[in-house]
Amino acid sequence: MNDAVSRRGFDATSLLTIYLVLLWGIPSSMVVPSLGSAGSPSNLLGVGAFFWWLWFHVRRTEPHTTGFQPVRAAMLGWLLVMFLVYAHAMSGPIPGDEVSVADNGILRLLGMAGILLLASDGITTYDRLHTLLRRLALAAGAVAILGFVQYVTHQLWIDRLSIPGLTSAAVTELGARAGFARPSGTSASAIEYGVVLAMALPLVISLAGGTYHRWAFRLMLVPMILSIYLSVSRSAYLCAAVGLLVLAFSWTNRQRLQALGFMAVVSTALYVSVPGLLGAILGLFSNADSDPSVASRTGSYEVAGAFIANSPVLGRGFGTFLPRYWILDNGYLGLLIEGGVLGLGGLLLLLATGFFAARRAGNGVPLEDRQLSRALMASILAGATSFAFFDTFAFPQTSGCVFLVLGVAGAMRRLAVDEPGAPEPQAPDETPDAEPDAEPDVMRSASPVVPPA
Repeated sequence: MNDAVSRRGFDATSLLTIYLVLLWGIPSSMVVPSLGSAGSPSNLLGVGAFFWWLWFHVRRTEPHTTGFQPVRAAMLGWLLVMFLVYAHAMSGPIPGDEVSVADNGILRLLGMAGILLLASDGITTYDRLHTLLRRLALAAGAVAILGFVQYVTHQLWIDRLSIPGLTSAAVTELGARAGFARPSGTSASAIEYGVVLAMALPLVISLAGGTYHRWAFRLMLVPMILSIYLSVSRSAYLCAAVGLLVLAFSWTNRQRLQALGFMAVVSTALYVSVPGLLGAILGLFSNADSDPSVASRTGSYEVAGAFIANSPVLGRGFGTFLPRYWILDNGYLGLLIEGGVLGLGGLLLLLATGFFAARRAGNGVPLEDRQLSRALMASILAGATSFAFFDTFAFPQTSGCVFLVLGVAGAMRRLAVDEPGAPEPQAPDETPDAEPDAEPDVMRSASPVVPPA
């Protein structure tokens, strides 16, 4: 694949764009009936992407020139661990209803791995990386607008959607909390909806400060922030706060004041237009001790301890801790039960590797790419935070977004570090925020690792 093919033909960015459309455009509850939770169109595309990536590496005859890729290595290592977890679960006595969910769990893992590996190895230029991130931001903005329309009209709208070959795996209705309708966009729940928007928020903020249609992304921030507020979800607020905090460390004092002012304006507008909403939001935290959902989370540890003790190293099988045992609302604890210490350790290593890959990608690059690398760091940490407050793996949009941004972080590190023939650094940018090691913003192309379709 040469640069011309990457720009004009069908490449990894094109396939990942289709993935975004399937992930954000089709309701999460709609799946292929015979495949259950693994049958969402986005996951099936991810499985196809994994075998496409694998087939390319099996049949290639030339060695790579891109060097060691830590995100790819961490993903493959964790996937190997989870295959061992599956083999361990199938080798022992297992209830019949857990066999099918264990099989579905493997399919879901392959789908997530396929998207990460395709993004990490297949994005060949900064131009294509920017294109993908802009499309991700546009998808987030579109579902944010849908969520706002759901709140205003008190109608779900997506329940009227019918796609041949797909059925709804869950009841699709507009939820409510503290007397307020909770929009969910195309997500399975208002919690998932708020979390995926919180993950995308740092990227939209970064693009809003860039040079490409920045006013469009600035306008997009309004429905996104409003929809996060309207989700009435502790998980969404905490994930958004973590992401914004990571971004704030790289801002100037002026930018921090502007952000605080913008948030104050939005909060005031909500206070005036939606009486009682801010009080309900504050009550989620001030009355947490008496909240049944919090009590369920805190009461999970004793239940989880009994399951962990049965198989602490390799767990009981990914996806086999069924809701009838307990609803944990804690992805890390759930993976400790299902994947053991090795499974949980592999996930934590993958998240940390993606975070530091995004950080490394911000060294010695132009200002716009440095800002995007920080936004990726914020998105990854927001996604990592989500695991602590609800079962991220049970929601395809959230898990799909986490693994997509991890893959993009791997691609950005590869473009920044391992690219052969990159131009020598020139004079630093004249802008006030530029750092001495900034390079001119030119398109650079890495060695392709994904074949053209």
